[in-house]
Amino acid sequence: MKKIFLIVLIMFIYSCSTNKPKEQTNDNNSNLTKIEKTIVNDFLDKELIKERYKNYEDFEIIVIEEALKKAKAIDTYLYSLNDWNSMNKIHKQEDFKKIYFLDSLQIKKIKNQLKNEDVYHWKVSDFKNLKVKILKHEELRKTTNTGEYLQNNLIIYLSKPLIIDKNNVLINFEIGDGGFGFYPITHFTVLMRKINNKWVEIGYYEDGVFN
Repeated sequence: MKKIFLIVLIMFIYSCSTNKPKEQTNDNNSNLTKIEKTIVNDFLDKELIKERYKNYEDFEIIVIEEALKKAKAIDTYLYSLNDWNSMNKIHKQEDFKKIYFLDSLQIKKIKNQLKNEDVYHWKVSDFKNLKVKILKHEELRKTTNTGEYLQNNLIIYLSKPLIIDKNNVLINFEIGDGGFGFYPITHFTVLMRKINNKWVEIGYYEDGVFN
């Protein structure tokens, strides 16, 4: 009888442990990897010193907390590729292959992998050489609705790097003037390529929506 009781007790304990809800974690989404952080900062360091931002040199920088989906980067790449082909643009074959290096099967595979993509939340610590403030998208929307615009601020929407392989990465980027809610300055997907151990901007893709 004692043995039967012990067996029943063990079975009960085992049943409870297997039915206990597992704590959900998202370690892959909680922090940038070292390589992701390097790519993001290399891109922003080069982008924000361009001529188009000359009139915004004294502006503070706000990054919207909710990152753009990486899927948006591959969608822009695909739109740009189709637009290039449909326009029958004249180009050197080697230049075309340099920028449009993914085939249809690779694009389809990447899109499938990103179907259930989580939203990454940017942190101040993600940015090495920039002093930034983090703002939720909903808070930006509220300022637009109330007319309390974020004067003297550049507002950035940014995706995590979409790592295609060890040498090629896509990043989706949008930036605007906060003095008008979000007055667009530019937006695009950029191709970053590792050359001589440095990440370099190689090409840009447009989505057909013009500012």
